[in-house]
Amino acid sequence: MPRGLRSQLLLRVLLLLLLLLPLAGALELHDPAGPAEAAEEPGSGPAWPSFPFRDLRKWARAAGALSRRYWALFCCRVWPETCSLDKEAPAGAQGWSLPLLGQQYLDILTTWYCSFRDCCDHGDCRVSNNFTGLQSDLSVRLHGQHLARELVLTTVRSYLELPRPDKALALSFHGWSGTGKNFVARLLAENLYRDGLRSDCVKVFITMMHFPHPKYVDLYKEQLTEQVRKTQEHCHQTLFIFDEAEKLHPGLLEALGPHLERQVLENHKAESPRTIFLFLSNLGGNVINEVVLSLLKAGWSREDITMEHLESGLQAEIVASTAAWTWVWDRRLQDSP
Repeated sequence: MPRGLRSQLLLRVLLLLLLLLPLAGALELHDPAGPAEAAEEPGSGPAWPSFPFRDLRKWARAAGALSRRYWALFCCRVWPETCSLDKEAPAGAQGWSLPLLGQQYLDILTTWYCSFRDCCDHGDCRVSNNFTGLQSDLSVRLHGQHLARELVLTTVRSYLELPRPDKALALSFHGWSGTGKNFVARLLAENLYRDGLRSDCVKVFITMMHFPHPKYVDLYKEQLTEQVRKTQEHCHQTLFIFDEAEKLHPGLLEALGPHLERQVLENHKAESPRTIFLFLSNLGGNVINEVVLSLLKAGWSREDITMEHLESGLQAEIVASTAAWTWVWDRRLQDSP
């Protein structure tokens, strides 16, 4: 049995098991015999359906109609684009009403399904762009990195709120291991995407794991270019994280060039993709530490240190590394607020 059909069958069975429990309260069957024949005898208990075949078949038809109605409601919740439910039809015309217990079961099942599948009313539910949460995380959970706290939120939010960006956003985090580069990258992914680093729209590359052999750089370039293209086709907003970026082959950085150059937008109605390239690098760690230490010895407060104090020395070390990294640094400066 195909997987999709098997999933639908499983959901139908779950609906039937869960939603037929309130069947007695849900069904408002009208007895064609009329009120006189349906009247209870004095001293008798509540009227329950008898077990002749005719009554059993009537209840089975009603149960089937109720199950189909619940299934239609469930489909309209999780797949609104394929909803065929006649919302204008009154519930009474179907011979039943939606009880509170049945509504609760429907809510529980919908929540369970949407916990591992995509279902939302509009837009791409994989993308959350929770800037309030990002601001809170950077303020509360990130310590000792006031520059990152100020610049990351401003730069990312400004870019993602552009109506039609004409290029990708390039960000680079520099410093020794343990200074919080990966932590900030994770906070960024968690607040921009529902599934964080596990999102289909987020790709993480570790240089020595994904691109370990320089002799295969041409193959890596093809694979990287294809991965970026497929991810952009699948998601209108993407995040690519390159860890140990200082070890990237210059050819791989050049492969990202077309995305970091400004493009002429020909179709003014089409939605422009939003792509963020995040480079995590140990490059410049020594310079940053030396500058910060000298300023602290001179009596400066850590919070008084600005990007202007760091950029000149950091840029000098980057220029001395490779021409490709100089090119990336120049694109990063163009994206600074």
